[in-house]
Formats: sequence, structure tokens, C-alpha cells
Amino acid sequence: MRIVFIFVCVLCVASLILCMSEADAQVDVFVYTQTTQWIGQPAAQAEADILIDMIEGAKGIGNVVNDPANALAEWTEKHTVKKGQHLIVLFGDIPPEIYPVGNAKPEGSIAEEFLDAGNTFSNSADYFFWGLGNRNAEGGLQNMMDIPGILQWDDDTPMKVTPEGEKLTPTLKDYACDRPFHIDQIANGWELEIAFATNTGKADGATRCDPCIIRHTETGARLIQVYQTANQDDPKGEVIAEIILNYYLETVGAQAVEPEEKLPVLWGNIKTRR
Repeated sequence: MRIVFIFVCVLCVASLILCMSEADAQVDVFVYTQTTQWIGQPAAQAEADILIDMIEGAKGIGNVVNDPANALAEWTEKHTVKKGQHLIVLFGDIPPEIYPVGNAKPEGSIAEEFLDAGNTFSNSADYFFWGLGNRNAEGGLQNMMDIPGILQWDDDTPMKVTPEGEKLTPTLKDYACDRPFHIDQIANGWELEIAFATNTGKADGATRCDPCIIRHTETGARLIQVYQTANQDDPKGEVIAEIILNYYLETVGAQAVEPEEKLPVLWGNIKTRR
């Protein structure tokens, strides 16, 4: 009987430790603004500052850094953990430090290893993984997703806010996107997880989306696209933060937030736009 009692106690302690570990899970965020595409570096930094102000210190958020490219490779490798759900935020450029110039390493780059482990990239202001000055072109996204034919064209595609977008991203309004995600080209384990705006105003039947989250069903990798527009003064920082605080953290299990805690806290943190 004593042995059984000890065994049960050990199981209870192990379960408690596991639950504590899950409850304490946190998302670290690297915000990269050193090089940008369809947004000036000062403007990208202003959006990054808004984003950081809104998410820093929130439940489920760990360390938030806004460092240059020479720190990104080490950070990315350190955070390449299975289903870590850590996040790199880009403003139109993915630097060669994590994805070599000209798709020189189409498989196994630091960036791809990070993504394939079950982590996340967010991108705004130009084509996902295109690279500054046509550095990677279409091959960047195609290699990172392992979908040879996927593209992100269509200038001025009307985006209508979905019901999910109205609820979770209150700053988001209808607008025109220049590089939407092509939902109809997603394949190889990727799926549309949630659409905050689409060409139809709903997820079902839509062929284009932005903002939205694309998720890999096996690895848990995610791509978050927010305002891939050319030189537009969109509220990128606010909407990225709303997606993180009102959807992403709870979805990935990082300190689940009760519904009544979401939007009031978020709106209280919004800064006056620069």
C-alpha cells in the first residue's frame, strides 16, 4: 500500500510540474527593422515601437527584442525549439543572416529550421520572404513553405474585414492589399487557420487574405501576414499586436487569456499613432 501511495504521489507531482510548465509557456518576440521594403526604416521603427509598447509585459509574452541583423541569427538558432511558437516580426525583408541571398540554401536555412520546428514569422510591407532588392524573389516563400508554385501578386486587391477580424482586430478596416496570401494555392500540409480580412469578407470560399494566419498542420509552424502594402500608412503595429494579444497567445497555449481580459486591456495600451 505504501508503494502505491508513493507512486500516486509521484504521478501527481509530475502532472503538477507539467501543468505549471504549460501555464508558464511564453512567446519570445524578435522585431526586425534594420532593413525594410515598402516602408521606410523610420516608419517601420515607429510601427515596431507601437507593437512593442502594446505587447511587452502581456501575459504569455516573454522577452521582446528589437535588434539588428547581426543578433538575429543567434536568436533564431537559440529559439529553434519544437513547437516553441516564438515569433520573428519582419517589415518586408528577411536578412541574409538567416536566409542566404538568392535562395542559395533552399533547404535547411536558419530561417527554415526555425519555421519547421513550429515557430512563427510575421511580415508586413511587401511580399513574404522576397528579400531586399529582389534578393530571393518568388523563391523565398516557395522554399520556406515547400510549395513550388505559390505566389503573392495582385496589386490593390480589395480586402474586407471578416467577422473574426471585427472581433479580434478592432483597428482593422477594409482596405486594398498589394501582396495578399493566395489561399487557393496553399498545399503540402499548410492551411488557412484564421482570416481577419479576405477578398470576400469571410473565410469560406475566399481566395485571397490579409491579415491572416497560415498554419502547418503537422509542425505547428505559422505565417502571419499583416498589411503587405506599398508605402501605405496602415496601422501595422496595432493590428499585429491585436492578433498576438487577442488570438495568437491563447491559441498556442501561452498563458491563456480569459475573453473578458482581452480587448479592454488591449485598448488601454494603445498609444497615439506617430
